[in-house]
Amino acid sequence: MQSKIRILFSVGLVFASLGAHTARALPLMDRPVPTGAEPVKVFPDDRTPGIYWYVPLSIDPWSRDSRYRSSLYETDDVLSFVFRGQASVDEGILRRVAAGVGTSIDQMVPISYESSRDLICQNFFADDPRVTWIMPKAIGNYLEIVPISLRATGRELVQEIGSQIRSGGLNCAVGVAFKGVSTAYRVEMHADLNRVYDRLETLYGGKFLWWQSEIRALVESLHREGTITIQTLEDATLPPTELARKVQASMEKVTQVIIEQMFVPELKLPNEPMAGRGRAFGMNADYRRSAEKARFSAILQADQVQLRESQLAIRMGLE
Repeated sequence: MQSKIRILFSVGLVFASLGAHTARALPLMDRPVPTGAEPVKVFPDDRTPGIYWYVPLSIDPWSRDSRYRSSLYETDDVLSFVFRGQASVDEGILRRVAAGVGTSIDQMVPISYESSRDLICQNFFADDPRVTWIMPKAIGNYLEIVPISLRATGRELVQEIGSQIRSGGLNCAVGVAFKGVSTAYRVEMHADLNRVYDRLETLYGGKFLWWQSEIRALVESLHREGTITIQTLEDATLPPTELARKVQASMEKVTQVIIEQMFVPELKLPNEPMAGRGRAFGMNADYRRSAEKARFSAILQADQVQLRESQLAIRMGLE
């Protein structure tokens, strides 16, 4: 599984990008684009601004030309219906959606299906031996023609099913999956660095030497009392231990930033045990408070390439 991890820091302090990008452009599945009442799902591209991916909500009868048109044969006692449809979106819909997001229809890209399963037709004749169905086991591609055949015997069934096919179609559904990028986890930490510095002066005023372990313990206590806040968002499929490691990593990053902003390395060390304490620091007397430092934030986020499951409706009609 591919992933990309990005760590962002405000206050102009740190910006880093870790890990490889996805091998190819993919839709951002957890950032759907509002489309109003238009019957289409749209997602932005994970890397290129202005590119949008779309997936339809239904498979409708083929209507472009006569090559793949559905056909209905009907007598008083026998009905034979061969449905041919395609998952597609009307060009007018795409143009309206494209205009709504400020791009062109050329920048709208169809999403290909990776797999499909559980094709089910919701009709009233499934258990009737006079009605038989043949359906494909899978819909493997966004652009393929979906064939479904139906045969019914008996005057009453022929009349009822024929009426439904001609007046709008039978309702079916299929489960599909397509590849996209979504957030695996996101850890946000927020702190008022000016307030942190004030606490340092108040709690440890006049303290000559600070050990790295003491600074880390202070960061944890400030988190517990709410001076430093943590917000988390995670994929439910992610192991809890993984998110715990990311929270731990964020704590380390915030500790590093606080050290860089408020301390200076202590070159002259005392003659006392140092094992497990880390490096020694002294308070930075040149720390300057600012509104920007009062809004410090750190974000640790990973985006994960995964399959997203959805469902398509199939309208089995003539047109």
